Amino acid sequence: MITSVYATRQDPSNVLYGLFSDSDETHVHYGLLDLDTSQFNIFSSLSINDVGNPKNVKYSVVPLTYDPNNDVVYMAAPSNNSKTILSVINATTGNLLSTFETISNTIISLQYDIFQKQLFAHIETNFENVTLIGEIDTNNGNIKQILGTINNTKPTHMSSYCPICRKYFLIMIEDKDFIYVGVNTSNSGGVDWKAIINFPPISIKFDYKTFTMYATYINQTDGITSSLGILNRTLGGISKVIGIISQHPEIYVTSLSAYDVAQNIYYASKQLSFPSYSGVSYINVNTSEEKSILLTKTKYNSYAWFIKQFVH
Repeated sequence: MITSVYATRQDPSNVLYGLFSDSDETHVHYGLLDLDTSQFNIFSSLSINDVGNPKNVKYSVVPLTYDPNNDVVYMAAPSNNSKTILSVINATTGNLLSTFETISNTIISLQYDIFQKQLFAHIETNFENVTLIGEIDTNNGNIKQILGTINNTKPTHMSSYCPICRKYFLIMIEDKDFIYVGVNTSNSGGVDWKAIINFPPISIKFDYKTFTMYATYINQTDGITSSLGILNRTLGGISKVIGIISQHPEIYVTSLSAYDVAQNIYYASKQLSFPSYSGVSYINVNTSEEKSILLTKTKYNSYAWFIKQFVH
């Protein structure tokens, strides 16, 4: 049992690493977005023939996860012939280290256990409304073991992970309801529980230091206010509202998000509908202080974000 862990940032400022695109439709770019300066720093350009085309992902966010032990990023995207490509990218240089095309079905999301040093994926099967959680062998890209099969539910892009309790958390759709699902990745695996969610979630992130699940969502009453709150994993509701992301009818929150476990900051992407500008809202979950920027002059669009932190 791990009794104490902590993470430290590589960058003192508000920096989001990830995948970005511009007018070049043949490449996807790896780099960072510095929110203090609203500037992008692109480290490398990766051919979509090598890593797949993020524009063709089936769900809202490109599956991506970070391994701080080896300082590498895992991403999954479909090739031009719809075959899934799992790529390994050096998180410092952006160089493509390897690619695998051993998983034929769609990878919905990826999660990395920073303590057990295991890569997991939420994967579609050939059966309708049947998905599974599997461990991926990082040496060859094969499915190493199946840890849980989720039946009679439609998948969403939303997931998070707890490296302490070793559980893969998912938001699924059952009938017309959003449900919260936990899959055990230790021992023999298994689906631990399901709980109906009584609000429309947009993204979720788990803080393993405080065992808190945060979620962005739209207020069901007015359909305009977007908020960040704490998800009650037993009752399926919001137990505490942390802060307001936007109350403007022309600004809506997107599925793209990241969480800084060291600084306790939740990053949420937002979009101004007219004129069409993207932006980022970041909220300190302890103080509820919210800051935001609109990226009015950028040529880049975001596909996936992560916080580059290291475990000691």
